[in-house]
Amino acid sequence: MRQLIMLSSITYAMKARDYLMSQGIRAHLERTPRELGNLGCSYSLRVDGNKERLARMLSDAGIRVIGTAEI
Repeated sequence: MRQLIMLSSITYAMKARDYLMSQGIRAHLERTPRELGNLGCSYSLRVDGNKERLARMLSDAGIRVIGTAEI
């Protein structure tokens, strides 16, 4: 299963990836799958670990997260 943190744009996704990597957490950028709904040009980070905790970390760092998913 893939754990995803969804962000509103590629810019936010890149910023989030760089932030997590600076914290020693691996994250991979990918386009948000269509089966998760019509999210426009949403991008996601595929992460290992607790997606909710990592999403909170991003929010606390000022990076807007639009949701999490496991597929």
